[in-house]
Amino acid sequence: MKYSESNPPLVCMMTQSTCYRGTKKMTVRGVLWHSTGADNPTLKRYVQPDDDAPDRERLLALLGKNRYNNDWNHKERQAGLNAWIGKLADGDVASVQVMPWDFRPWGCGSGKNGSCNNGWIQFEICEDDMNDPEYFAKIYAEACELTAYLCRMYGIDPLGTASYNGVTVPTVLCHKDSYRLGLGSDHSDVYEWFDRYGKTMQTAREDVAALLGGDLPAADAKRVNVRAAVVKKGVKGEYVKAVQALLNMRADAGLDIDGSCGGRTDAAIRAFQRESGLDVDGSCGAKTWERLLG
Repeated sequence: MKYSESNPPLVCMMTQSTCYRGTKKMTVRGVLWHSTGADNPTLKRYVQPDDDAPDRERLLALLGKNRYNNDWNHKERQAGLNAWIGKLADGDVASVQVMPWDFRPWGCGSGKNGSCNNGWIQFEICEDDMNDPEYFAKIYAEACELTAYLCRMYGIDPLGTASYNGVTVPTVLCHKDSYRLGLGSDHSDVYEWFDRYGKTMQTAREDVAALLGGDLPAADAKRVNVRAAVVKKGVKGEYVKAVQALLNMRADAGLDIDGSCGGRTDAAIRAFQRESGLDVDGSCGAKTWERLLG
């Protein structure tokens, strides 16, 4: 994988934007992809550092300077996401984080069933004229790398689903998918681009899962005999991470994926058992695993 805790994506927090200043934290359920629908693959068009950022010159050297000041780091722009993918000043394709991952984006709008803005980390991919297969291959690979990084960070199974407002939602989807589920505004988004090069959001999910391999707590839980593992207060390790990730997806528990079953995780297990009609003992054994894994 390209990104890790020791090698994260480039960070250029755009705290002057209205979204950054006006949003709130969320419980992360998944990752949602956008593309810009404009023929401009450069990150500098959208991403610029704060006017008084201490590392402004370094970031401008990496991103390039937007001479027209029409980037998204302004209060006039009533939209915002967590990251962008596109070309740096030297032409390399990269990801840039512009808001904390658990900040609610203003990206996909809303529909009759609510909004995927409530729980889905979102990023934009900078489109070109959609006729360059080399650029598409690079940004597609980069989007898969960023998604895999986020899935590992938050214990998300890229092949899984999350329940939101009574709707079963893929953990990894795009803006158009959210619209079809009644959880976003209508936007053709990545599909026009994907159709030209034989990609779908399902191939994206599968490619993300392939990048993760066995390095994903929630996904691991579905592939091994976790029902023999008992998770309860005081236990630590990978199985605890799996429980925490699954509780976040199934019950909106808002737990840190830290591998330590403390008071909050114990309470979340008990609440899930109560809602599921199971014995409420705080011990995640075979029956609780069965319900969590769905």
